[in-house]
Amino acid sequence: MTFSIPDSQSMGRLPWLVRALLGCFMAMGVVALTSEIAPLRSFPLLLSFPTVILAAWFLGMWGAAGCALTDVVLVDAFLTRSQFRFSAGNVSQETRLITFVVITMLLGWSVRRLAQQKAELESQELKRQLGAVESERRLAEERALAGEQLRYRDDALQIALQASGMGLWVWDLENEVVHRSDEVYRMVGCEPGAFGSEPEAWLKFVLPEDIPRLDEAFAKVRADGADYHEEYRVRWQDGSTHWLESQGKCQMNADGKVARIFGVMADISHRKRADEALLRAEKLAVAGRLAASVAHEINNPLEAVANMLFLISMTDSLDEARTQAATALEELMRISLVAQSTLKFHRETGAPKSALLSDVMDSVLTMFQGKLRSMGIAVVLKAPQERPIKCMLSETQQIFANLIANAIEAMQQNGRLLIRMRPSRDWRDQITPGMRVTICDTGGGIDRATASRIFEPFFTTKTETGTGLGLWVVVQLLERRKGSVRVWSSQRAGASGTAFSVFLPFGEEARSHESNNGGQGAAADQPPSETAEIYTPGPFTSTSTHEFA
Repeated sequence: MTFSIPDSQSMGRLPWLVRALLGCFMAMGVVALTSEIAPLRSFPLLLSFPTVILAAWFLGMWGAAGCALTDVVLVDAFLTRSQFRFSAGNVSQETRLITFVVITMLLGWSVRRLAQQKAELESQELKRQLGAVESERRLAEERALAGEQLRYRDDALQIALQASGMGLWVWDLENEVVHRSDEVYRMVGCEPGAFGSEPEAWLKFVLPEDIPRLDEAFAKVRADGADYHEEYRVRWQDGSTHWLESQGKCQMNADGKVARIFGVMADISHRKRADEALLRAEKLAVAGRLAASVAHEINNPLEAVANMLFLISMTDSLDEARTQAATALEELMRISLVAQSTLKFHRETGAPKSALLSDVMDSVLTMFQGKLRSMGIAVVLKAPQERPIKCMLSETQQIFANLIANAIEAMQQNGRLLIRMRPSRDWRDQITPGMRVTICDTGGGIDRATASRIFEPFFTTKTETGTGLGLWVVVQLLERRKGSVRVWSSQRAGASGTAFSVFLPFGEEARSHESNNGGQGAAADQPPSETAEIYTPGPFTSTSTHEFA
């Protein structure tokens, strides 16, 4: 068991009478000590002076008052009168004692006040330190909790990105640094951190023919802060080619300039392969639908040839045999024309070739000639100031074949099919030159709900014969060539019909020729209307638009 001396705060909480008595006891002890030490008797208040100050500091003002009064009484009673003469000069003994009491009380109060202020300052400093320590402890706990939550979210995000096959990237344009998630590295067949954070490090994986398009897209993002969305191809180290889709949004700085681009990336190779499979499947379906028309176109001339040969075998007249042979030859030439058109439709070329769209349309109309004749549909084809464009012939034929087939199926007997081809500009930017093909029919028209979905895959109104891929294939093939398609339709009684407008750009060589001619060959035109040059079945109402970047 340890014994500790109580501090001034503990003594200050004692009753005032107790503290005053303790002060009296201190004064008694000091006076007794002074009387026992002979040298101190000449200065009876020498020890009493600090005793009163100590009592004020330790016991408070009640203790100091008790100590001072007791000192005065004891010194005057035992030391001054009985031992030696205390007073000197003209100053009375009582005045000196009163002065002693006043001075010691003031000094004791001042010392106690200073001690209290010091204690308060120390207490405040201690509280401040304790508060700072507590704040640091809480901050450390919050940081640890935030770090744990951040690691949890980062792990969850990485798992989600890996499961969805997506990656994150941030391009800091001010420092020219690109931060990439681990999944982004895997999309080019590399381990995380396999190459640097420089923007140019990524381009070594991009196919050379796609790099100019990416540079143009990012230049536009830097210039006006537009959203970024591109699809391009990358080549892995094993030589395989993969499709990537990248999207990004810009973050501006205080000056209104693009500071960062936050983006996501996904490997869409599976989707591209699926789209290619759908395109091939629809092409086979188109070929199947055309097979009946081709067979009909060939069967009729073959029957005519057989009849002519039979008649030749039965006739005895040379002139009549020659006439019948000439008729048979005409039917054989008709079969040859149908066969050549069919072969052109299915012949693939490795690169775009320059061609007139009217020639492509003639080959398509030839394959539908039997159906057009049997339904009594009149075809009007206008191609004023036509210019050749660079295109894939088979793809362009398939675009026209799908649109012509839909127009024929939409019309009744004795309908009318109007086709116009003319130089134009892309309605989206009014800059890109090309050829515009407008195909109008006099069918029953398309309602707004159907028109808003006709370009979706597997959407069809022909439940028994349709696949719902025809117009979707048109969209995909035009997207490859930076083209566009729009549709207008009306169901008004006596003025119904549908018009499809297809735009195909000339290509780089034709564009250079266009700029050299000062843009004279492709004046910007407007959508078909009641005052259009070509025949229209009635006032068209714009119901759907489908176009591409």
